[in-house]
Amino acid sequence: MALQLLLEGEPGMVVIGMSDRVEGLLTMMRASQPELLLLDHELTQQTTIQIIRDIHQLKVQCKVIVLSIDPNIRELTLAAGADGFIDKSYPPDTLLPILRNMRAPSTTE
Repeated sequence: MALQLLLEGEPGMVVIGMSDRVEGLLTMMRASQPELLLLDHELTQQTTIQIIRDIHQLKVQCKVIVLSIDPNIRELTLAAGADGFIDKSYPPDTLLPILRNMRAPSTTE
């Protein structure tokens, strides 16, 4: 809920859905076509890697950022196709600049 409030206070960011369950995530993503997905590793646990792979198979133009308290899974999730990783121990004021940067249009496209 705190993350939702933080994001809703950011100009240009709209929270289109939140869930504490993995079920239905892919259906919701197909329907809403989000730009960015924040995926909490502690909520999904072992299924994080599979969720990232499933999202890429959807061909949805969505950046996936994994949040976790375990910095050891950073490389694993990035290798699986996550676009970013945020350590949940970072102070909240560092989160928004990271998300803004992830939403910025790529200069290589």
